[in-house]
Amino acid sequence: MSNLALTALAPRQQAVVTALNVEFAVRERLAALGMRIGRRLQVVRRVGAAGPMQVRIDHTDLILRAAEAGRIQVELLPDSSS
Repeated sequence: MSNLALTALAPRQQAVVTALNVEFAVRERLAALGMRIGRRLQVVRRVGAAGPMQVRIDHTDLILRAAEAGRIQVELLPDSSS
């Protein structure tokens, strides 16, 4: 499968993080919250096409700005849109 920006996912879709193309401070903060390369996540909800999105990693929910989410690369997991 190919890499997508996290912003390309719809609610309930699941993916694996493949790259974090954000500045060091943001990457460290995301890592502290559980978002690391190889981790599985699920999009919970979005606020419009260019608004923030809620992402769940294990038992942690994160709210990401579209700018940061667009710089996170993921690989969509098969059959994750149900």
